[in-house]
Amino acid sequence: MKTILVTGASRGIGLEWTRQSLGRGHRLLATCRNPDNAQGLLTLRESHPDLLNILPLDVEDEGSVTRLFSELEKKSESIDLLFNNAGVIDWEDMLNVSSASLEKIFKVNVVGALLVLRAAIPSLRRSSNPIVANVSSRLGSIELRGNTQLGGAIGYQCSKAALNMLTKQASIDLAPFGITVLSQSPGWVRTDMGGSEAKFSVEEAVTNMLGHLEHAGPSLNGKFLGEDGVELSW
Repeated sequence: MKTILVTGASRGIGLEWTRQSLGRGHRLLATCRNPDNAQGLLTLRESHPDLLNILPLDVEDEGSVTRLFSELEKKSESIDLLFNNAGVIDWEDMLNVSSASLEKIFKVNVVGALLVLRAAIPSLRRSSNPIVANVSSRLGSIELRGNTQLGGAIGYQCSKAALNMLTKQASIDLAPFGITVLSQSPGWVRTDMGGSEAKFSVEEAVTNMLGHLEHAGPSLNGKFLGEDGVELSW
């Protein structure tokens, strides 16, 4: 059994990740901004009361991040897998996106991911095989840009490219602690963010992602994985 911390767990990929991980017998620290309103998580907790903890976390708020991990530190919590999933999107292209939207996207998708990863290091170091999976996207690959079916979303694209740099640098900086850090693309998924025309259902995407991480270790450090488990170009 692994202890997994999930950000953005109240809906979409985060909620399905929680559901499938519980089904595999793992212990979940599922975080979201408003636990009292997270009906999907509350329903899951009814059937998994001993395995699911629902915790408040707003990745945009550094104080919220500090409070959460201070509480985990008091319990000497160990985290085997950090699933850095919280994210937002704006589909506007570079000619139309607002500066306020850009700031919001970067604050959630990049700054939030960094704050959570950094705060989680003490708990990750207590694991014998700690993994950090940053949820990225093929749209964050500079090499693949122009070779995907989606356009627009300039803020999201740039934020995921920046997240990939965070992954790469963290994989170097945290290697002495035995922490494996990787980026993982779920593919184009039918969520509120991905839209109804997307290729994969949430269930399919999470099954793929979980499968690629089930036996992950240092050999994946600093890698960028696609939904098929094949390494993507940065």
